[in-house]
This record gives sequence, structure tokens and C-alpha cells, in this order.
Amino acid sequence: MNLFRVLLQSIKAKITPILTKVKLYTSPSFLLTRATELIKTFFTKVLNVRPRNKDDYFAIGRWLVSRKLAFAIVLIVGVLSLVFIINSWSGLFPGRNTDGIKTYKYNSMMLKFAKGTVRIKGKSGYLAYEGEVSKGSCNGQGTLMNPDGFVVYQGNFTKSMYENNGTQYYPDGTLFYQGGFHENLHSGSGKLYRTNGSLEYEGDFLLDMKEGEGTLYDFGHNPVFHGQFSVDDIKYSDFIGKKASEVAASYNGSRTLYEAEGERTRFMADINAMTLEYYDDESIDTEASVEAVYVLKDSYPTASGRVKTFDELSLYLGQPIYVGSSYASLPELLCVNKLNASSDSIVLSGPADVTMSSLFTEYNEVESYDPDYEVYLHTYHKDGLLYTFVTDPGVNTFYFYFIMAESLADVE
Repeated sequence: MNLFRVLLQSIKAKITPILTKVKLYTSPSFLLTRATELIKTFFTKVLNVRPRNKDDYFAIGRWLVSRKLAFAIVLIVGVLSLVFIINSWSGLFPGRNTDGIKTYKYNSMMLKFAKGTVRIKGKSGYLAYEGEVSKGSCNGQGTLMNPDGFVVYQGNFTKSMYENNGTQYYPDGTLFYQGGFHENLHSGSGKLYRTNGSLEYEGDFLLDMKEGEGTLYDFGHNPVFHGQFSVDDIKYSDFIGKKASEVAASYNGSRTLYEAEGERTRFMADINAMTLEYYDDESIDTEASVEAVYVLKDSYPTASGRVKTFDELSLYLGQPIYVGSSYASLPELLCVNKLNASSDSIVLSGPADVTMSSLFTEYNEVESYDPDYEVYLHTYHKDGLLYTFVTDPGVNTFYFYFIMAESLADVE
């Protein structure tokens, strides 16, 4: 028995040091310390770049570059690149869903080499895009979404831009536009919708603006005007010289006619415009033609956007040919009264005195009007037409403007 106990103690004495060393060598702290020493030793040797003989140099022309220094620089750049990839390109390896479509983070390096249908996550992790990619960009059919999960655009992409045909939505997912695109902008034929979902316009677009032939609709999806558009607005100057029947055919909205001494004023409420039409009682052709159009808007459309001041107008229409006071004509007085009726503040000198009799709901015969009502005008000449803006003296903005044929101005 004593012999057996002595034997066990002898074996234990031999094995215990071995187990202690194994436990020591396999402990995390020892492994970390040893790895740190090895790395430190490695970099100490690598960074000991001082050459000791001519074999420690690279000969580059007349220059000698230390081999160890060059190796150290390459190693450091490689380590930094690896750290950058790991920390900044966390989507290096895409995930794959059950439907087989790979998912990448928006800044994944591998996304630059992906081709076909993929999913891309935005910075905060939401699904930002699902569709075709190639050459590091969205190319082909795809769907773009915002952080709230609503679709922003669905259609064709070229170099990550909206191109050819697509559908665009408001931020809340309501339909905004359907039709052609070029470099993210509405171009070609398309349909534009209001925020409540009603169709606003259908026709031609260029550079995100209505340009060319198109149709405006009211809130009930009923067409109210069909004609030419320019820089995102009705081309009102296109009315000049047209027959009254042509104007009537192009406009289907609410209208009111005012007639007085051989001239007729047609107010078209749905397009904020009023036409002045003259007719000759002694002519065989008694149909009236448009000599001037009045636009009840306090801004003027340009390729750079709508402008409201005379300083801005001068950049597009040149210097005015006339600035000063004038007695208001009947169409001007009607415009003044329309604006005063729809405004909470007084426009110009307030409502003008216009006496008329209503023969029909949409027809009024003007009996008299105030001949001494004064307005202040800024008149410009461009492309054979006169553009006159109505305002108050000393004010840099205007209330409305009208476009007139030069022939009518000569007569007056």
C-alpha cells in the first residue's frame, strides 16, 4: 500500500510540471503576450532599415534605396489598407437571401464588381436600391427607396441616374411623375401629378420643365387647356394673333367675357389669363383676333426659374423702353379688380370703378369704367412683342403683366 502511494506521488511529481507548462502555454494571456513579442520582434527587424552593405540597396538610376526601407513602406501601406478595408468597407462580402439576390452595403468594395440584380443597403441599414447594376453603377431596371421605406423612383437607370422611362414618387410614396427622363430630369413625354394624386399636366418636358405641347388638368382630372408651353409655363405669347375660336377651342375651363365698343376681353380663370380681342364690324370676317394677353401672376418664367423683380427681368428682357405712369385700359382695370377680389390686401389703388350689365352667366357688357385710374408701368421690347409689367411707383416687384402686339401699341 505504501509502495503504491509512493508510486503515485512519483508519477504526479513528473506530470505536474508538464501540465503546468501546457496550461501556461495555452493560456490566452501567454498566447497574446507571445504573439505581441513576435510581432514586435518582426517589426523591429523590418523597421531596422539602416543598410549595412551595398547588397542592402536597390539601385534606381543614380539613387540607392534601402531594401528594408522599401519593404517596410510596402508592409505598412498594406497593413493600413487592410485596416481601412476592414473598418470602412464592412460590406466586403455580400449576403445572399433565400431568393438568391446578393445584398451589399452602399460602400461595399465588391459592389464595384457586381453585375446583375442586387440589393443595396443605405448608410443606416435600410434597403435603398433593388435592381440591376454593372460597372460599379446602377444600370438597367431598378427601384430606389428612401429611409422610410417608400419608393422614390422605379424605372431605368444609366450610370446611377434616372434615364429613359420611369416613375417618380413624392417622399410619402404618392405618384409624382411618369414618363421620360434624361440625367435625373424630366425629358420627353410624361405625366405630372399633384400631391393629392390628381393629374396636373400631360405632355412634353425638357430639363425638368414643361416645354412643348401639353395639356393642363383641373383637380377633377378634366382638361382645361391644351397648347404650347415654355420654361414650365403656358406660352402666353402664343395667343397673340390667334382667332377667338382658336382660343376657345384650346381652353375648356371657367371663362367670362366682357364686351365694350368693338373689343372683347376673355377671362380664363383656370390659367390666370385674360385676352384682349378686337373685331371689325365693317369687315366681312367679323371674328375677333387676340391683340394682347394679360397674365395675372407676380412672377415671370425664365430658364433659370421664375423671377419677380425688375432687376432680374432686365437680365432676360433687356432694359425697359418705358417706365412711368399711365391711365389704365379696361383689361388692366379688370385685372386689378380680379386681384383685389382674391387678395387680403389692397392691390395698387384698390378696386376700380367698372359698371357693367350681365346678360348671361358668362357674358358681361361693360357700360362705363374709370378713365382716370392710374397704374405704373415697366415696358420691355423682345422678339416683336411688348412686355408690360404693372406695379406701384418705386416698387421693384409687379402685380401682373401683359404681352401686346406692336401693331396695337402703335394704334394706341
